[in-house]
Amino acid sequence: MTYEKIRLEIKDSVGVITFATPQKYNALSHRAYEEILDALDSIKENEEIGAVLFCGEGKAFCSGFDLGESAENTDPWPHWERFLHQREMMLKIYNFPKPTVAAVQGYCLGGGVEFTSLVDLIIAADNAKFGDPGLRYSNVPAPTLLWLAGTRRAKQYMLMAENFDAREALRIGYINRVVPLDELYDTAFHTAKRLAAMPMETMEVTKRLINKSLDGMGFKAYGDWGWDTFHIAKISPTKLGVEFDTIAKEKGMKEAFKWSNARYEE
Repeated sequence: MTYEKIRLEIKDSVGVITFATPQKYNALSHRAYEEILDALDSIKENEEIGAVLFCGEGKAFCSGFDLGESAENTDPWPHWERFLHQREMMLKIYNFPKPTVAAVQGYCLGGGVEFTSLVDLIIAADNAKFGDPGLRYSNVPAPTLLWLAGTRRAKQYMLMAENFDAREALRIGYINRVVPLDELYDTAFHTAKRLAAMPMETMEVTKRLINKSLDGMGFKAYGDWGWDTFHIAKISPTKLGVEFDTIAKEKGMKEAFKWSNARYEE
């Protein structure tokens, strides 16, 4: 597959997947899902690669799912097909046999938060901002924050559609480390390289043990319920949701976000 939305590089024993649409702050499109799945398949089959590092080109790691695609098509079944691909990608990351690391700078929002919640380790730059503003646009936020941030904080971030910075993310245990922006890539790559040096077979078994333990406590069920609820909300138009999509189609996503965000200015 020819990659248009990502880049795949092999450095030492690490497969580096870079989201490469900085003009959209690396929003995840349907095409991007396909490319990420293909890249992960390639990495899985390559015995010389022992770990995966996810990066974002430009000022942001990932601004979430590409809402422009949803605004362009109101037919529910293309939405369902897209959600199936999204869920397939997320589950592949969660269940990937090799360790995964995310290097996060700038914004990591919406689908970006769900994406990073499923990797093994997160290294964040000191300018990183996390959050799921989906409720502002009549979308359902990812429920993984309930698990990772605790009930009170998760309710605050989800119901208020609030962002939180890297220091707060570290404090609540959402990420593993905060570093200066100019040290982010080297720190994250060193982390991935160290993971890649571990025995591959026992690494896979250990990851499976951790995931099965989490599944037994309901982690995967959170995600399944979240995806079902997200789809139901997407095909059940609200007054604000219809207005948002109309503005997006007529004036572009920037104006739609501006219109929506104005409702919540203090």
